[in-house]
Amino acid sequence: MSTQYPILGSPLQVNGVTLKNRMITTSMSPGAGYVTKDNRPTQRLANYLEERAEGQTALIIQTICPWKRNEIDPDHIHELPSCYDESCIPDLQRYLVEPVHKHGGLICAQPYYVHDWKPDAETPEGPYGPSDIAILKFMGGFRAMTLEQIEAFKQQFFNAARVCKAAGFDAIEVMAGVGGILSRFMALATNNRTDEYGGSLENRVKLTLEVIRGVREAVGSEFPIVVRWSPVDFIKSPAGPGLSMEEALRIAPMLEEAGCDLHDLAVGWHETSEPLTTKVIEDGHWTFISQQIKTVAKKPVAQGYRNTDPRVMERNLQDGKMDVVAGLRYSIADPALPRKVMEDRTCDMRLCIVCCRCLDDVVSQGKPLNNCGVNPRLGEELDHEAFPPAQSAKKVMVVGSGPAGINAALTAAQRGHAVDLYEEGPRLGGCVKMSSIFSPYHERYLDYLLTQVKQHPEITVHLKTKVTPETVRQAKPDAAIVAVGGKPLGLDVPGADGKNVVSSHDFLEMINGHKPAGKKGALNSFMWGAGSLFLSMYYTPSFARTMTEKSPWPIGRSVAIIGGGLPGCEFGHLCMETGRTTAIVEERKKVGFDVGGSDRFGLISGFKKAENVEMYPLTRVTAITEEGVKAVQTTPEGDKELFIPAKTVAITLGLAENHDLGEACKPLVNEVYLVGDCETPGRIADATKMGYRAACAL
Repeated sequence: MSTQYPILGSPLQVNGVTLKNRMITTSMSPGAGYVTKDNRPTQRLANYLEERAEGQTALIIQTICPWKRNEIDPDHIHELPSCYDESCIPDLQRYLVEPVHKHGGLICAQPYYVHDWKPDAETPEGPYGPSDIAILKFMGGFRAMTLEQIEAFKQQFFNAARVCKAAGFDAIEVMAGVGGILSRFMALATNNRTDEYGGSLENRVKLTLEVIRGVREAVGSEFPIVVRWSPVDFIKSPAGPGLSMEEALRIAPMLEEAGCDLHDLAVGWHETSEPLTTKVIEDGHWTFISQQIKTVAKKPVAQGYRNTDPRVMERNLQDGKMDVVAGLRYSIADPALPRKVMEDRTCDMRLCIVCCRCLDDVVSQGKPLNNCGVNPRLGEELDHEAFPPAQSAKKVMVVGSGPAGINAALTAAQRGHAVDLYEEGPRLGGCVKMSSIFSPYHERYLDYLLTQVKQHPEITVHLKTKVTPETVRQAKPDAAIVAVGGKPLGLDVPGADGKNVVSSHDFLEMINGHKPAGKKGALNSFMWGAGSLFLSMYYTPSFARTMTEKSPWPIGRSVAIIGGGLPGCEFGHLCMETGRTTAIVEERKKVGFDVGGSDRFGLISGFKKAENVEMYPLTRVTAITEEGVKAVQTTPEGDKELFIPAKTVAITLGLAENHDLGEACKPLVNEVYLVGDCETPGRIADATKMGYRAACAL
């Protein structure tokens, strides 16, 4: 039994099954590659589920489709494993149930009833609900269900439950949250019916209760029924508000009376405008909801959303705020996290960094689940074993220690190669050393990476070593993986080299103990030199974060940020939070043009609400002076000249590829791979996957 996580690692009885710990995964729709175009599960999905079962996840909840889909999705993004009749059972057993049971795990089926539905073979698939009310214009077109369709809906659900039990699933989940059909019935905001399914709370909950009772009759008394629902909706419409906590406290006992064995609590709907899952929400924040539901619930309560740190999970369990931790991203990031919890292996936990890449791909863009900031094994990587043993051990030189380089080094070493990892600066981490200043989640990922490198006997680290072609020639590696990062994009305008101008690369240079070149002014130049020397010896992300927040140098109390992409927005958020007067200047139409869909709304709306932030889209910088920035903004009325006062001008234009060292290595080494930003500038998930792929190709 875990000593660090005594409750998180402890078992829990839920009706006829025993959860081996308190960590369950919420449902998902992983998309193309995991499911075929004709809605059959693939070996990739089986491998994904098996990794998490082997990692000791207590209960894996998997979305499945309870109707036969005749329409072929041209983008191949919404396919789900089918469960519409007995013909689906062999595939469900082979690819879902057996891979989980192989490791003593439990798997729960969730028939998919979010927006789209197909009541019969002839009717086209489409969005249904109690009424034709849409919360968002682009998520509209809802068809009000007739009483005959409601009956068909129930019978379809009951049939799916019988099929899933026959296939060997261990539980069934009723989806009654996040804006799905049942949650739309429960909320006044989307239900203006005047019949038995509308009006009073009892009427609005009636369909959900009928579904639960019918499922209970279909599966028997000892088969667990999980109910996923949203006690707080964070939505409204002219028809009325969403669910309130007052109503939710009345609903919870009704669900249990109907047959609910476990409350799986979500927060909000897909249409909710409040940030729910991004890093602006603290870990464990939403447990105030489960804490209130527990005051009336007699069955266990699981809380989902923003559960990534097992220490926070354990504290909330001990405080009685929930009984079970529900989530998906912690499991995407580290399939073995529950096992590590039960074995007290805190230092080996690869925790989610809340980059939201998985959500951006799957939810915002309708892409398959192929990317994670910290876990490269998603998508086609799941088609082969994690660390295939090398056919012959090689001497591998890895140049650069960012996420691409370290993941390449760890993967190559795990496969049996001897790895030399080179870093020009005094410490490992690459760009994560800098991003950790802005994100504690990146800081804990950096700690994880450093721990893994330190623990691996096949990795030799070379710090303060600038790799040149001569270094490569002397080392004589069998293979070289070059991960030196991209070249920072500069700004070619008068004053761009002024003493009040800083760039993101300047900070990385300073962290690496190098005084950035070209710093004007005697005092300014001295400060950069002294700062570089100091940080080379005493840098920690938290210390640098504190200095950035409080020190008037090198970031003054008024800042103009040139470049409104992700780096500029993240730096702008830090400036906003620390009370600096902040201007974000971007040539494109939108500030935050490359920020993922999960983060963008909350980030940009935060800028709009802040009194100390101004955004300047469609604005081109023409010059920088000691007093600020000269620019031209394109408006409907024509170009307009601007002057933006600023003590500090920060250039955050991103990176360009950097092939120089990689190309120089090719005549010297048999195998050369360029990975990370030096090959193709991108997000941390791209670098992580590129490093892993290169090491697997050796």
